[in-house]
Amino acid sequence: MGFSIVEGRLSDKYDHFREYDFMSCQATETRLMGVVALKVTWRGREKTRARYYQVIHLDYSEYGVDEYLEFECIPGSDSYKDNKENMNYHWEHFTSVMGGQVVNIPPSVMLRLIEEALPLAGSDVDREYDDIQNEMFRSYALMRLDMMKQRLTDDGITSGLCTWEDAMAAVCEKRLGACATINYFVMRLVDRDFSAASFVSAMSPDELRGIELAEPGIQTLIRSNISKSDAVTDPPADGVSHPYRCRITTLGRKGYYHATFVIYLSGDYRTRDSKVTQVDVGSLVKLSEYESAVQVARKEYLTVIQCPDDVINGFDGRYIAPLASVDPVMVPNGWLYTIYNKTNSHVNKAEYRLGDDVYGYALLDIGGELVLMSNELTRINMLDNAAMMSVYSPYLDVKGRYLIETPIFHTLCHTPGALFEDLIEPAR
Repeated sequence: MGFSIVEGRLSDKYDHFREYDFMSCQATETRLMGVVALKVTWRGREKTRARYYQVIHLDYSEYGVDEYLEFECIPGSDSYKDNKENMNYHWEHFTSVMGGQVVNIPPSVMLRLIEEALPLAGSDVDREYDDIQNEMFRSYALMRLDMMKQRLTDDGITSGLCTWEDAMAAVCEKRLGACATINYFVMRLVDRDFSAASFVSAMSPDELRGIELAEPGIQTLIRSNISKSDAVTDPPADGVSHPYRCRITTLGRKGYYHATFVIYLSGDYRTRDSKVTQVDVGSLVKLSEYESAVQVARKEYLTVIQCPDDVINGFDGRYIAPLASVDPVMVPNGWLYTIYNKTNSHVNKAEYRLGDDVYGYALLDIGGELVLMSNELTRINMLDNAAMMSVYSPYLDVKGRYLIETPIFHTLCHTPGALFEDLIEPAR
């Protein structure tokens, strides 16, 4: 007599999708940033009030699937409240930091987006950072996604019902300005995400692979400067495209790079959703440590506030308006609050910097200081006013407001026990 293993409901190998019907999928319009977050909702077949949720973070650069979570929420069960709260927490965490609008997409589009990312989740992909734990996670995610795909296939739903262009259009920003088109194109090109780069281009992925900017390998766009040119100075090959001169700084595995080039768009500065038609690279050089430090340096505006122990011990960011929906992250020197902008409008600027998606920071350090930081004066003033108008105001003592030309906030966050003054005054 033979024996077989029957997987229980708590097993990773149990196919919960057989008990549910697809209900909806929400997605972030962030494909041009190289990532997409999905929240998939399933309705119980027999228990129609039951819901099964998947929260997925897709990465189109190196990892394929960055995060994958499932939550079964059955009203009346002991786990219902905790599972629902955890699901909402993770979904809100993804969407709050990504800056894109959330849209509803059909299951065929969802499958196409997943299938485009999955080849990058394979074990043979070269990644800068990886370990056995990450490999095990991706193996688990691929197994669960395969179950989901099979469940939808049984209902006649496949990625073949949707073209690659339709899937891209569903999760990309609409009506891009000239600077946004250029910055997104460059982001995806230097990240070697040629499919997404070609979506805002008149060139195919194969043509884009030959552009010199992508030669150093996967890079992150740190900074760009865009200025309008003219057809006399930079004549287009097609005789009609509009030229723009660009300078960029990128970070690859082997360090920082600086490039200059002329990029051509099918429309002028006022045209929406232009396409990149041509790229003429002037120079691409690897920067020295000193040169890269100069390129990425930014001014920091800081307000340093002394907090009494009873405020530190019971501190709750929800009582300071900009921190109300921000979850603190523990760092070596305390608890860090990162406040993100609600949109990715910073991409549509002639002067783009990687950190411009962050509104500001608040560090509650081990030594009893609340340190507020932003790279913009108006924003530090807003953070400062919010703290001083909060319920903590009577207990806060402003030690000083500073403009620092050389960034130190990151050092403060990662130096256990350091106070702000330790970093700006010489040791005695």
